[in-house]
Amino acid sequence: MTRNLFEPQGPAEAGNAPPPFGRRIAWFAGLALLSLVIVAATAYLLRALLFIG
Repeated sequence: MTRNLFEPQGPAEAGNAPPPFGRRIAWFAGLALLSLVIVAATAYLLRALLFIG
């Protein structure tokens, strides 16, 4: 039928090296910071809605 959106990946083969450690850490830090910003913005928005009503 349809392909799964997420398919499991096996370990990297000998010819395919994983991305550099610095790039992986940068992605992790970027996603963590973005998550923090989204949660903070949502909290301030909800707080503002409480004070308006």
